[in-house]
Amino acid sequence: MFIDTDRMVSVTELQKQLPKFIRSVDTEKTKIFVSKRNKVKAVILSTDEYENLMKAVELLEDLEISKNIEKRMKNYKPENNVSWEEIKDKYGL
Repeated sequence: MFIDTDRMVSVTELQKQLPKFIRSVDTEKTKIFVSKRNKVKAVILSTDEYENLMKAVELLEDLEISKNIEKRMKNYKPENNVSWEEIKDKYGL
């Protein structure tokens, strides 16, 4: 993960200046990397950016599902289908 060290703040600094950082994220559409003991522990980003990330995740999930369907359809043979009537007869439904 690429971390812009200019946008890194400690938890202590964030607590002292939270409104300033929230305003920065909102108006400048920047990310804030929150560190604790010199390790990044959280990222604050705008709601727009968060929504875009969630849309990207959904698209990737859809792509994975599509690939799975495509792979399974390669082995699909309609002649192996069993009708509902056959199932009802077989199991006495």
